[in-house]
Amino acid sequence: MTNAQTLKALIEDEVIPEIEDSIDYIFELVDAKKATKEDTEELKDTQDLLKAFREILTELENDEIDEEECLELIEDINAMRNGDNDEDDEI
Repeated sequence: MTNAQTLKALIEDEVIPEIEDSIDYIFELVDAKKATKEDTEELKDTQDLLKAFREILTELENDEIDEEECLELIEDINAMRNGDNDEDDEI
C-alpha cells in the first residue's frame, strides 16, 4: 500500500469519523443549551479541521500530494491523535 493510499484510508476510516463524532457531541451540548463559549469556539475549530481533511482528500484524488508529503501527513496525524503537541503543524 502506498503512503497516499494509507493516508486516504487513515483520513476516511478514522480521522473524519472521529471529528464528526466530536462535532455531533458539541451540537448535542448546543441543543441542550449546555454549551459554553469555549464549546462554541471548539465547534468552529473542529469544523475547520474537518474541512481541512476533506481538502487533503481532494488533493489526494487529484494526485497533488507526493508520497513523501503523504508520509509526513501520516506522521503528523498520528502525533496529533496521540496528543503530541510538540510541533506547530498546520493541516
